[in-house]
Amino acid sequence: MVDITDFFNKSKKKPTSAPKPSAVKEKSKEVIDLDDDDDDDDSLLEIKPAKPRRAPPKRSMTEPIVKKEEVKTEAEPQPKAVKRRIAESNKVDAPVKKAKTEGGTTAQDVLNSIPSLDLSTVHVKEDIKFDFRKSGGPSSSDASADMPMDFPEGASNCLLGLTIVFTGVLPNLERGAVEAVAKRYGAKVTKSISSRTSVVVLGDDAGPKKLEKIKQLKIKAIDEDGFKQLISGMPEEGGEGEAAEKARKKREEEEAKALKEAQDLIKQENIRKQTMSMAQKSGEYIKNEDKIRDEDKLWTVKYAPTNLNQMCGNKSSILKLKNWLLNWNMNKKSGFKNPGRDGSGVFRSAMLYGPPGIGKTTAAHLIAKELGYDILEQNASDVRSKSLLNAGVKNALDNMSVIGYFKHKDEIEESNGKNFVVIMDEVDGMSGGDRGGVGQLAQFCRKTSTPMILICNERNLPKMRPFDRTCLDLQFRRPDANSIKSRLMTIAIREGFKLDPNVIDRLVQATRGDIRQIINLLSTISTTTKSINHENIKQISDSWQKNIALKPFDITHKLLDGHIYNEVGSNTFTLNDKIALYFDDLDFTPLMIQENYINSKPGNLSPGETHLQAVAEAADSISQGDLVERKIRSAEQLWSLLPLHAVLSSVRPASKVAGHMTGRINFTTWLGQNSKTNKYYRLLQELQYHTKLRTSADKASLRLEYLPILKKRLLSPLLKEGVDSIPSIIELMDDYYLTKEDWDTIMEFMVGPERTDALIKKIPSSVKSAFTRKYNGMTHPVAIYRAGVTVGSGGAAQQGTPDFEDVVDADTAAAPPDDEDNNKEDDDLKKDKLIKQKARPGKRKPASGKATGGKKRKVKA
Repeated sequence: MVDITDFFNKSKKKPTSAPKPSAVKEKSKEVIDLDDDDDDDDSLLEIKPAKPRRAPPKRSMTEPIVKKEEVKTEAEPQPKAVKRRIAESNKVDAPVKKAKTEGGTTAQDVLNSIPSLDLSTVHVKEDIKFDFRKSGGPSSSDASADMPMDFPEGASNCLLGLTIVFTGVLPNLERGAVEAVAKRYGAKVTKSISSRTSVVVLGDDAGPKKLEKIKQLKIKAIDEDGFKQLISGMPEEGGEGEAAEKARKKREEEEAKALKEAQDLIKQENIRKQTMSMAQKSGEYIKNEDKIRDEDKLWTVKYAPTNLNQMCGNKSSILKLKNWLLNWNMNKKSGFKNPGRDGSGVFRSAMLYGPPGIGKTTAAHLIAKELGYDILEQNASDVRSKSLLNAGVKNALDNMSVIGYFKHKDEIEESNGKNFVVIMDEVDGMSGGDRGGVGQLAQFCRKTSTPMILICNERNLPKMRPFDRTCLDLQFRRPDANSIKSRLMTIAIREGFKLDPNVIDRLVQATRGDIRQIINLLSTISTTTKSINHENIKQISDSWQKNIALKPFDITHKLLDGHIYNEVGSNTFTLNDKIALYFDDLDFTPLMIQENYINSKPGNLSPGETHLQAVAEAADSISQGDLVERKIRSAEQLWSLLPLHAVLSSVRPASKVAGHMTGRINFTTWLGQNSKTNKYYRLLQELQYHTKLRTSADKASLRLEYLPILKKRLLSPLLKEGVDSIPSIIELMDDYYLTKEDWDTIMEFMVGPERTDALIKKIPSSVKSAFTRKYNGMTHPVAIYRAGVTVGSGGAAQQGTPDFEDVVDADTAAAPPDDEDNNKEDDDLKKDKLIKQKARPGKRKPASGKATGGKKRKVKA
């Protein structure tokens, strides 16, 4: 038979008084059926007496446990099949091992035997500043790092109860690999040092504040070799001691909770099956989704939370959303003027935002269902334009639900059955097809008489600005491994496969906290293997690694990190991985490296190399990358050179100066400067076009020789003489065919000490207005009208297209009569915009489609 403790690889304390053999025998006969199917492959489980705590048995997963009387099966399994399954389970299960405590050895005894590290010999980082982008984000360490080859093999869960902090750069081990080893043996790994920290593993370039904290709290500090001694010397299950005992007790509570939830799931499934069978017999209507068997459902549907207690993480945000919806009608009566304790009483709608797959939509549905609201939902698959929102959602904002309308009057008054909530999912997914939808939805949020819950992934997008100060913002964050562990263990028990609790954090890191993807991963893996442990977790996490294109700031921070270029980091983060960062955003990555490489302090300089030399080599590499980019984006279109461009423009310059940033990562300024360059080039070309009849200079000569003199002749008289200088200035402008807009352009071109911003502010406003009125009241010469364009009767430019079907040779074509030539000349004169003709006497015809009422104006001949 299979012991219950086999699910979790746990051991229990030896009872003070041994039970009677008869009692043990009676308990061993208690056989529990797990499923109501009469299939021969159903697993049976026997409850055995508890084993001693110091004997962790070999773990094996089977079907969850439920008492037989709670599961009413239609057909009991045959006795022969029962005996056969019991015999097979006894053959498979290995004998239980006993823990080796080595005479009551504790973790403190082992730590005392390891020599402490001299803190004065540890190299400390210099000029280190807080990086707000790295704080709270994904760890820079690679979660999929391999187990070191020369690492000693420790006992099962030997580091249980220890809290370890790794800081600095270890000489032979990569940070991600050594943290994975500590978690494998049951240790709790944290980033910050506190009074609960058991031991700190120090390397080079450690943070100065952490060293001060170690000295202040008098915490044991060891090096890499000391950590190896700790693993090889610790007994099984953490040995004796208060910390290990507390950790084991906490693990037992988690196991009991997972078992209870698995039993509850089986009860719910049995109740649903009984309800379905009764409905089929009575001929009642059954929904299509209820007809699907449990074994045919997706695990994300089968194990979706049915109440708020089953939600993983984000408890505070869920509670705020529930309180907001619970008090919504009360706040409506007060006109949404009472903010309340948390300030949510002034908002008619709520905005849930956070990464995908963490339970935002599920939380909104469960809260609405728990409070008795009906749901009207729209998501990204629906067209949500302004017109359709007005036609659909607007009419529903002031109405009650149909289900609540037909309820009894007393029921309506006692509950929210007459109300419903509008859920708009994937709001940030509104695209060009949803024209005006974002603005219209923001208007609904300001005046709705029905609670609205909006859900999005990216709250800081420019398109989401209309919702600022309009909705109650509730952020949902990625849950950690501890929040998900209980739920995943429940699924593992129910589905009958073995899941090591110490590898759940690896699954969370591989999927970036996406609960949906983790459940899909377990569903797929369970078809090929019945065990997920440290032997196959690397292969599983690598194959299910969630590929997310990083943003330019994250790419820059990753490329300028010195750890990925040293000997240890290069083995785990290869050249192909660095080039892959470039391809996440091949347009912005070179620009971001060019902007920030000067602000990085190198950490991997060669002997005798200076910081300035490293910066110079990085600049040369960036210049070479620009030459390659010209070939790529030229008429030749050599896109096969992109990997070479990735190395020259991003990877190689970053490797020269990689270390740690001395400041924040700045966004590239090249885009703004390039846009300004194009703008001034266009303005200069227009000036050269206007002055072409009076000057023979090209654009460069006009900028260097003419514009500084024109600036003095056009601005200085206004400052000295005022209104009296306006006629001479206008005369000079007419000589060079300059317009009033050209005057402003010339003043804008001045740079350095010749800037005109402060001088223009000194001109009185009366002089400026007189200059504008004088210029607009006069006629001015036009340099050249744009050639090659004719203006039709409608005023729009029309360009004729040649007809090559009936081409007639010019030598053989007959000459047109003189009358036609004259008519053509008259037509050209009528189309010329610069020639005004006198209107002929007669009545003007009214425009088509307009009324002819009103006074008629006389037309002078």
